[in-house]
Order: sequence, then C-alpha cells, then structure tokens
Amino acid sequence: MAKKAAKLSSKASALLDAQVEWWLARLDAKALEPWLEAEVDALLHDASKLKLEEVVSRKTVQEIARHYAAEMEPHGAIPELVGEIAQAVQAHPIQRKTKLGELLPDRHFRHWLDKLLELKEARAALIHAGLSNPVVHTVAGDLIYRGISGYLAQNSLTKSIPGASSMLKLGKSVLSKATPKLDAAIESTLRKYIQQSLDATLRESESSLQTLLDDHLLRESALEIWAGLKHQSLAEARATVSTGDVEELFVVGYEHWRSLRKTEWYSAVIDAGIEAFFDKYGKTHLAELLDEMGISRKMILTDLMRFAPPALAALKKKKLLEPLIRRWLEPFYSSPAAAALLAD
Repeated sequence: MAKKAAKLSSKASALLDAQVEWWLARLDAKALEPWLEAEVDALLHDASKLKLEEVVSRKTVQEIARHYAAEMEPHGAIPELVGEIAQAVQAHPIQRKTKLGELLPDRHFRHWLDKLLELKEARAALIHAGLSNPVVHTVAGDLIYRGISGYLAQNSLTKSIPGASSMLKLGKSVLSKATPKLDAAIESTLRKYIQQSLDATLRESESSLQTLLDDHLLRESALEIWAGLKHQSLAEARATVSTGDVEELFVVGYEHWRSLRKTEWYSAVIDAGIEAFFDKYGKTHLAELLDEMGISRKMILTDLMRFAPPALAALKKKKLLEPLIRRWLEPFYSSPAAAALLAD
C-alpha cells in the first residue's frame, strides 16, 4: 500500500500551486516550441560528452532484444490486425491504378537483374539441385516413356504399311488380354532401362543448361518477360491470388516465425548483430551517433512539435494535465526536506 502523503503546510501548498501553474504555462502551445528548442540544444550538448557504452551496455540491449524478439509471446490480436490491414491494402483503389513499372522502374529492374546474373555459382547450384530432385527424375522418366510408347505406336513406318496400324492395335489388344503379365513385364523393363539411363541424360542436360543459359540469353529473356509485365496494375498482377490466399500465406509465415524465434540460431543472430553494432559505435559519443544515423536537430524538433502539442491539448481538454503535474510535484512539497526548508 502506498504511503499516505503528509499534509502540506499553507506555504508548501501555495508553492505547489504556483509551480503547477508555471508548468501549465510552460506547456502551452505558444511557449512550448522555444522551451523544447532550448531543451533539445542542451540535451544534444550533453550527448556530445556521453559515449554509447557509458549509457547502456551491450548485454542489456541483447537481453531486451531477446526478450521482445524471441521470448515474449505476441498477443493474438496482432495477427488478426495484420490480416485486416492486408485486406484493406489489397482492396484500396490505388492497387488498380498503380503499374508494376511505377514501383520498379526499368533502371532498378536492370540493376537487380545484373546483380542476380553475377551469382553464377548460385545459379549452377540451383540447376544442379533441380535436376537432382527425385520428382524431376520421375517426371522426366514418365515423359520419355510416353514419348517412346507414342513413337512405337505411330511412327512413319507403320503408317506406310496398309493395315499395319489396325493390326498393331489389334495385336496390342490381344496381347494385353492373353498375356497381361508379359505386357507388364515389357513396360517394367522399358521403364527400368529409362531410369537407369536417366542419370547420365540429366547430367548431360545439366551441362547443356549451364552452357546454354549464359548471361546474355538470361538477360534478354528476363527483359522480354518484364516488358510484358511492367504495364500491368498491381491488381492485375495478383488476380490469381485471392484475399483468402494472402491471409493463409500470412498465417503460414506467422506460424513459421513463431517456431523460428524459439531456435538457438534466432537468438544468436540477434546477439551477433548487437555485438557488431557496439563494436562499431560503443565508444562513439551519442551526438555523433545521431549524426551517423541521420537524426538531426531539425528532425527531432519537427517530430516533437508534431506530437507534443496535440497530446498536451488533449490532456488539457480532458482536465488531466494539471493533476498529472501535481502528482509529480506534490511528493517533494510533502517531504520532510521541503518542510524543513520552508520552516527555516
């Protein structure tokens, strides 16, 4: 239970009222800006004498970052809010007016493309991983089998012999009815042969792809595709993805993030980032650090004057500002030290 404040003497009460009025006048809109300017200048002057590591330790920042990024469970209202915001963004009329090319001008697209084309090792690894995938092997084998079967059934030689096509169909029908095991065995042998030769075929295909997909060809192909896409609006570009799909993708991503943030890797990355920041700026004075981050005196004052006056006006309108100031000051005037001073 909070300790009950001592009763104020008449002199202490009068001083408290006077100081409360002084602060109310100081926080008035007209007097606020010059006072804030003086305070910001004084704070920036003090910041030039303080180094980052003198104010806060890297360990403290790491603990706070891990708490909010990896340990604290986000409230259920957050994903719901994000989903509603995503719906509002998708439904906004600007999506129908804005073209892809407006958000990604040609020069920026070319910069991204040129950088991606420089990643030759990554491209080679991607092609290798794709052609080594068991699913690719299965699909490729099935396509080759169907191609061979179709060729044997409809090649030009059998078409040139009168009645050969009909006889081939009849023979196949009879064979499948009379000796189903033999027909299955032939198919199995053919498929087995295809799969055995497929590894070598895909290795050759990988080598051919690496040779054929040179930078010039890829660049020209990408630019041609972009030329057909950049005039589409954002609404047209996402026409095949519904709002429900976007929400489900967000849910999947959110659940993945929730599990990822519990891993050792996630915390290690946070710690490493903070270590690197303190290694670079730990001994830097705060004023210099603000300059490095692009935070100027003008920016600080602009934001203060953007938010402080309306907030103070709202507190005054609701008659909350005067009680707030009084709560800050009254404990001092009711303290034994103030009582002794006033008695003297």
